Amino acid sequence: MIKDRNTNFREHSIFLSEIAQNILDGNDKILSIPGVREIIGLYLLIPYATHTQFDSGMISKMPQLDLSEEFINGINLKNLRDTICHSFVSVEESSKDRLGRIIIDDRAQMTRKMHEEQEIKTKGVFIEIPEVNIKLKELHTKIVNSIN
Repeated sequence: MIKDRNTNFREHSIFLSEIAQNILDGNDKILSIPGVREIIGLYLLIPYATHTQFDSGMISKMPQLDLSEEFINGINLKNLRDTICHSFVSVEESSKDRLGRIIIDDRAQMTRKMHEEQEIKTKGVFIEIPEVNIKLKELHTKIVNSIN
């Protein structure tokens, strides 16, 4: 059964809230759910900064990342950052190994204008969790190396 967009978004919002609540309550078991660590990693590693902020001030403290660089599957860091800022990242368990996949809204692959121009807004990016985990570790190394 295909759920409508409102149902999908409501369930996604509840899932993110449940992750936060469990962490705040000290329930670390939530971290064992496939994809939860990667979602947290995405929020912590993808910079919430603009090109202007990267280009000015505190150069030694700001990561020197090329936001147009591809992160994974045609998604660049800028679009991924913008998507994450709006909480359009979730996880599903339907991979063949039952490890799950990270779901990233289609806005991660296009501008807001391109997204608005779409007649059908049901695209998304589905990435196997182990692949996201590897890419996040690579991004961590880039961040550290760009600051040192």
